[in-house]
Amino acid sequence: MQESVQKENSRGGGKRVRPRAPIRHGVSRPPDPRLRIEPEALGLLEPPRSFYRRETISVAKDLLGSWLARRFRGKWYGARIVETEAYLGIGDAAAHTWNGRRTARVEPMYADGGHLYVFLVYGMHHCANVVTREEGTGQAVLLRAGEPPGGLPARLLSGPGKLCAGLGITVADSGRDLAGAGPIRIFRRRRARRSRIIASPRIGVDYAGDAAAWPLRFFISDSDAVSGKR
Repeated sequence: MQESVQKENSRGGGKRVRPRAPIRHGVSRPPDPRLRIEPEALGLLEPPRSFYRRETISVAKDLLGSWLARRFRGKWYGARIVETEAYLGIGDAAAHTWNGRRTARVEPMYADGGHLYVFLVYGMHHCANVVTREEGTGQAVLLRAGEPPGGLPARLLSGPGKLCAGLGITVADSGRDLAGAGPIRIFRRRRARRSRIIASPRIGVDYAGDAAAWPLRFFISDSDAVSGKR
């Protein structure tokens, strides 16, 4: 569960307990004003909670072509998701919840499907994840790259840190409900065009043993915004 730079690789056990309320640190930041969108004009709708409670790999694939959006001062800003990675919980050595690991920072990853889990890399890159499955499962999808609205540089949001920076998402947003009435949402088109999806091993998880080779990174083949190796 990394960007292309090293991420925390702590492992540990622990008794599974009911998730506590998320602990947030830091503050949200304003989004890039160039990312202004009109969800209704784009024909975007919010998926129901059941969309997120499905099998994590399916959610990771279906998030491709969806929009990650943030409301700031009454206006929406967003990007089309073009690259994701699936993290499969306690049995996945690349996941923050591997072996039942549980800390205040990781706690939002145990929330019900449709919540946001944000972690920090090297103290500077915020990385957004969409929690999947039922509460207590500890699985999520990392949003690796986004495609900005038309006319902007294709690689403006190429990489999880750039995506969060563009939308002003920080660890202060970890634990937010994407399926509620909050300021961060996922939108999907009513009739999304089918794109060719390619699967590959996840990026930057060489420490994860056999799990490092699992083909759990998914990206839209013809998008110039994809962050890693094609």
